[in-house]
Parts: sequence; structure tokens; C-alpha cells
Amino acid sequence: MKWYSKLFWKIFLVIWLVSAAGTGSAVLGVLSIAEKRQSKELLETRARAQASLMLDRLARGEAEGRELWRSFDKHDHRRRSIPMWIINADTGQVVLGFDDRPPPEKGGMRFEIDDNGRKLLAVVLAPREGFYFKRLMGFLLSMQAVLVLLVSALASLLLSWLIVRPINQLCRHARELYHHQNLSSRAHTRLSCRQDEIGELSREFNQMAGYVEETLTAQQRLLQDVSHELRAPLARLQVAAGLAEQKLGEGDVTAERINRECERLDGLIAEILSLSRLDQAPIEGEPFAIATLFDEMRQDVEFTQPERRVVTDVEPHTLRLALNEDLLRRALDNLVRNALKYTPEDTQLSLSARQQGARGVEISLRDQGAGVPEELLVKLTEPFVRARNAGGDGYGLGLSISKRAAERLGGSLRLRNHPEGGLECVIVLPDGVLKATART
Repeated sequence: MKWYSKLFWKIFLVIWLVSAAGTGSAVLGVLSIAEKRQSKELLETRARAQASLMLDRLARGEAEGRELWRSFDKHDHRRRSIPMWIINADTGQVVLGFDDRPPPEKGGMRFEIDDNGRKLLAVVLAPREGFYFKRLMGFLLSMQAVLVLLVSALASLLLSWLIVRPINQLCRHARELYHHQNLSSRAHTRLSCRQDEIGELSREFNQMAGYVEETLTAQQRLLQDVSHELRAPLARLQVAAGLAEQKLGEGDVTAERINRECERLDGLIAEILSLSRLDQAPIEGEPFAIATLFDEMRQDVEFTQPERRVVTDVEPHTLRLALNEDLLRRALDNLVRNALKYTPEDTQLSLSARQQGARGVEISLRDQGAGVPEELLVKLTEPFVRARNAGGDGYGLGLSISKRAAERLGGSLRLRNHPEGGLECVIVLPDGVLKATART
């Protein structure tokens, strides 16, 4: 998942950008109002000074009309004159005008001038409102703006963390429940006691997890009980089949068919019991050399299928694991039997184990058969699932047992089609098996 797809960064960016935009808009509004007020005050001050100077020159007869404006611009060349009209407040007559146009009746800035007891009204054209970019940039680059953005970012981070943290905790609990088959996984009490939507979601999750635990536990108990109950009638059926074979003769077809079906039923019951007992199997065990385990498995394959070539590889060769060896052997035995059953005898099996640094150990078994359709890969580890065109007399429980055994050891089982052909089964074990070895 890319970082911008995560809920945390979406919440953070939305809150931070909205708060930054709101703060910027508020600052721009305040700056505009302050700048406008300051500009008007400055304009009025300049206009009063200009009006006083022009009236004084007009009274002395130094200039009038346009000459008066040019004279002002000549003496005060640092700034241009302000367009304005001076009107007699009593008569409404224009005493001094910027040009021949009448003063605007609306708009502009108006203020009174006292000229030796004569009341005059000055009308000045209002300046055009502009975007005070320099003032705004000055504020944005100031320490105050940096502090505002920093505080906004910290507040956004805190709010995003408060929202996403409990969701991530629930996600971890769900992952424990699904991937690691930890049926006792529940949301923390602090989450379930909350009186908001997160608390309600946590309580619903706990109810769901409890229902799943009860259902799976009842299913396992049912499998065990049914398997045990079937043992007794199966044993009686085998005895009866033996007596029938004595009466019918040793080579009787019916008796052989009954014996063969009894053996199949006995094998199915044994597989179901093995699957149901995996969750009670211990995880710990004495350290052992993985190379020794591979040699024993290769010898077993050579005994049952002498034509089969098995290549083993362990890196490093002295790799040792501290876990239940029988549980790992059961997982690998089912993978090997599955490969022997569904691939030609003249094809090779490759069994390897590699230490992945701090990530644990990766054990892989690769055959050179036809592989498995991609849509079936994710279903093969489910109980009683088999390929439609699969041969052999299996029950569809071998890969399920391997997966449950790997998960019981704290690892996982992945199936994939190798790029060079064949099915590759990969068991990934956690680094705890290596740490335990190092302590011993």
C-alpha cells in the first residue's frame, strides 16, 4: 500500500490543508482591512497637505487651473499629485478641480477643510483596491506564519493519530484471528470501553471473534468426536470383513473390495484426527539440524520411489532450529507425499532451507510437474479441496495439515507456480526459532 493511500495521511493532509487555507484566508482578510485602512489614512494625510498647499498658492495668485497642478508636480517631483476637487461646502461651487469634469457624486473619499473660516469639502478619487502580495508574502515568510503552520501540522498529526491508532489495533487483532488462527484475539479493554464509534466497532469485533471461536471450536470437537465414534464400528467392520473373507475365500473380489474401502475409511479418519489435533500440539522442542531432517526425508523418498531424485540444499549447512521437529516433519511429509502423488516418478524434487537474516527461515519444496491453475492456488490449502483433474486417492487434507502445522509453529505456507515450471511450496518460519537456537 502506498503511503498516500493510507487513512492516516489522508486525514492529516485534509485537516492540515483546510486549517492552513483557513488561516491564510483569515490572515489575508486582516491584512487587506489593515492595509486599506492604513492606505486611506495615508491618502487623507497627503490629500490634506496637498489641498492646503494648493489653496495657499491659489490665494497668493502664483498659479491657477492646470498650471497649479503642474507647479505642484514640479516642486514635489518625488511623488505625483493626487487627483482631487475642493468644493465650497455652502454654495457647492468647485473652488479647485483636477480637471474640467465635475467631482464624483458617489464613491471616493471626502473630508472637510477649514480655510480661514471658510468650510471646504475635499473629494479625492478612491484608490484601486489591490492584492497586497508583498505584505502577504512578508507575513508568510515570517516566524508567526511558520509557527501557525507548525502548530496546525502538530494538531493534524495528533488528531489523525487518535483516529487511526485504534483502527490499526483492530486491524492487528483481525490479522491475528485470520492469519495466525489466534481464536482468543480480542480488542483491548480500553477500546471496547470507549463510548464512541470506535468503541462500538470494538465491541462488535469482540462479538464476531467470540462467535468464530465458538463455531470453529465446536467444529473441531465435532470432527474429533465423529472420528472417535467411527473407530469402533470401523474396527467391527474390519473384523466382519475378515470373517467374510475366510468364508468366501482369500481371493474373493467382494471381500477385497470391502477390505480396500475399510482401509480408505481408516486413512480418512486418521487424517481428520491429525488435522483436528494440530492446535493442541506443542510448539517448543529441542534444537535439531535441518540438514539431518532433509537427509531422512530423502531416504524415505528413495525407499518408496527409487527412480525419484531428491536434491537438498541448506544455507548455512549448520542451520539448526529450536521447535517441535515432529510438527515440522508432519508439514513437510504431507508436502512431499503430495508431490510424489501428483508428479511423474522420473521428475526431480528440490528441498531447500535458507536463513533469511532477521526475517527467519524459508523452507521450500519444488517439484517439476505441470503446476496448478492460478485460481486454485489459494484454495488448495483448504480442507477437502483437490484439483479437478488430480489423480491419486487422496482426501484433500494433506496441504491443509501442512498449512495448519506451519501456522502452529508461528509461520505460514505459500503455494506458487515456479517461473521455470512446477509447484513450489514455501514454509516461512519466524526468527524466534533462530533466537532460541542461539540461546542454547
